[in-house]
Amino acid sequence: MRLKHAMLLSHGLFLALAVAGILAFLIVMTHYGNLGRPRELLLWVSGGLLIFAGIWSTFELANSISRPLEHIAGASRAIASGRFDVRASRARYHEGTTLAASFNDMAEALGVFHAADVTRLLSEQRRNEAVLDSIDDGIVILDEDARIERMNPVAARQFGVDPANVVGYRLDALLGRDDFDTYARQCIEQQHPGQRKSLELHLGEGLYGRELSCSFAPFADARPGLVLVVHDVTAERRVARERNDFVMRASHELRTPLTGMRMAADLLAERAHFAPESREADLMQTLREETTRLTGLLQSLLDLSRLRGGASSTIELCSPGKILRQALRRFAARAQTLDVELREEIADDLPELLLDINECARVIDNLIDNALRHTPPGGRVTVSAQLDHENDEMEISVADNGEGIAPQQLERIFEPFVQVGSKPGGAGLGLTLCREIVERHGGRVEAQSQPGIDTRFCIRMPLPSSESAT
Repeated sequence: MRLKHAMLLSHGLFLALAVAGILAFLIVMTHYGNLGRPRELLLWVSGGLLIFAGIWSTFELANSISRPLEHIAGASRAIASGRFDVRASRARYHEGTTLAASFNDMAEALGVFHAADVTRLLSEQRRNEAVLDSIDDGIVILDEDARIERMNPVAARQFGVDPANVVGYRLDALLGRDDFDTYARQCIEQQHPGQRKSLELHLGEGLYGRELSCSFAPFADARPGLVLVVHDVTAERRVARERNDFVMRASHELRTPLTGMRMAADLLAERAHFAPESREADLMQTLREETTRLTGLLQSLLDLSRLRGGASSTIELCSPGKILRQALRRFAARAQTLDVELREEIADDLPELLLDINECARVIDNLIDNALRHTPPGGRVTVSAQLDHENDEMEISVADNGEGIAPQQLERIFEPFVQVGSKPGGAGLGLTLCREIVERHGGRVEAQSQPGIDTRFCIRMPLPSSESAT
């Protein structure tokens, strides 16, 4: 039966019974006293029963309509709570039966999908765990309270703990430190997805000591937390220190005989009187130039080894503008000889910085020397310095309109022994030393170039904070 037919039948039945009951009451009321007591009582009772039957049939129909709907609503709540085995019962009308059948089909499909989804999630979880366990670096996942959620076996070996007994613990409690948790919480609170912060960690002493580089990367989703990547750099640092020590000792040992060879060549050139255009004079000049070049190479290697070995510097408060102007005066005569214009664009409001004057002067001298060497006559070299208030930095640059640097060479310009351009200078360690010195002072150096148009080396130094300034 259709729902509309059942409702029409119910209304018709109710009206018929109600009218019949009312007619029975009217008959009694209009012929009261003439029908006799038994008939009047019968009509009263019959009319009341008819009206009651009409009301009861209406309520019964309403229940038959609402009961399946209420059952479907309850089954929907059960599905929402995770129970997919509930089913709706059939109704007495066609629409209710169709709705119950559709609901049961939907519940069955949701149950199948949920089972498949759970299986897929479990499979992905097992795959993720297998990936984490197979990574060569240590991986530690921290929650919003900087507590450990997951640690792979590599990280457990690096920290010397059992991965099954670390969940819920903090890093400081495991490592006996007091700075890891604070640093991790700061990374979580000031999270910038994709941006990593690093922290060095030393564990153990002597031959059993380990040097770990810890990288903190916040999660990019709505749930706070971060992943800690731990890389064991013990072997790399040991090899770097041994290589640095070897270069330093070799440079120091070779510098003494080379100095003697240079002095001997100079004395020989003074005592031997070769004709200026003779082959002997050319060989003597070549000997002196190559000895000088090799001595400079060893000195550069020695300086680079000292910088990478953490040699101390004389840091003092000084004016960058003064250092730049002094460098311009040192190169003024050479620029005039080469017919290259030296321009000065130095702002007057530059604050003083904590610098090693000799090291910083060496950086500026190297950049200006390179610019003059690669700028043709009639060109220009511009030394500028200004404040970048947006990034709280001081920008110092040396630019020229010389031959420029090819893009494929620009990527390797700061690597050791890399020389570019048609007029190479020393051994290719000048820019490497510049980068080491600038980064040692907390800054960074960048290179930009358009071949045949211009080249610009830019040094960015952080401005002193108000606390340090006072």
